[in-house]
Amino acid sequence: METAITHKLESRTHLPVEHSRLHVISLSKLAIMGIFSIGLYIAYWNYRHWLLIRGERGFKVIPLLCTIFGAITMYFLMKKIVMRSREANQPVEGSALGVTLMYWIPCLMVFTWDIALAEHALESLPLLIVILASLILPIIRTTFLALSILQIQQTANVCEGDPLGLQNSQITWANVLWIVIVWISAGAILSYLLIHGSLM
Repeated sequence: METAITHKLESRTHLPVEHSRLHVISLSKLAIMGIFSIGLYIAYWNYRHWLLIRGERGFKVIPLLCTIFGAITMYFLMKKIVMRSREANQPVEGSALGVTLMYWIPCLMVFTWDIALAEHALESLPLLIVILASLILPIIRTTFLALSILQIQQTANVCEGDPLGLQNSQITWANVLWIVIVWISAGAILSYLLIHGSLM
């Protein structure tokens, strides 16, 4: 009797704990959803990570705040995922500092360039260089932003023992509906602004 109870307790301790899980999604699906939802899916992705890290279900305020200030909390999100990877004896893909710098350095470069343009500090440069830099810098920023998000997700996938994110790799009808709602809402807002602007 005692051994049966002990065996039952031991089996419970080896069950996966809900709060220890991370959000798993394939990198291709994350990229597709991020692009076609005009980036709004990334906010949901961020919220899901923080919700699971806190081990809570349903709508919660703290994960929502972490999502709203996602650019600031990115370092802490990656740090928690790296810590869990090490606890699970999984190989760590990247570092919290590396991901944060990958995100922030291009943003600071674009911000500095915009200030320099506004202050007319680049008037001595040829016009062609100014135009090319103004086009290339936002592309660099977007690329490194995407790479930092994909790096975080890859680390989470490896930590969960699913490097390819196969358990969440299919585009579902709910995902399609989500994208349609986003585009209808964006179209309605744009139409309102255009009509309102023409009436002004």
